[in-house]
Amino acid sequence: MSGVTIALAKSIQAHDKDLAELVMREPSVKDTMELGQPFLIIVGDGDTGIRIQQKVVGQYIVRLAGIPMSSVHQLTLQDFSKAQAAVLSFFGAGDAELSSN
Repeated sequence: MSGVTIALAKSIQAHDKDLAELVMREPSVKDTMELGQPFLIIVGDGDTGIRIQQKVVGQYIVRLAGIPMSSVHQLTLQDFSKAQAAVLSFFGAGDAELSSN
């Protein structure tokens, strides 16, 4: 996977432009070393789960889409969920309707 394009339900502003989609590149090892994993694996007394770290996901969106955090804050919850799924898909997690670049 080289990247993903996410069609936004509601346009956002970034760098004085209206964006109707986010184009996110694939994260590099450097990105992962600097930002960490976007989720935590929780293991305990026979119970295992994953906790999504939304602040880290937001930082990945900033970096991978090349937009400021103020633009991430403009995303609708639906669009943030799609972007979150895209970030997680790079790590082998998440289930999003995405088109590959």
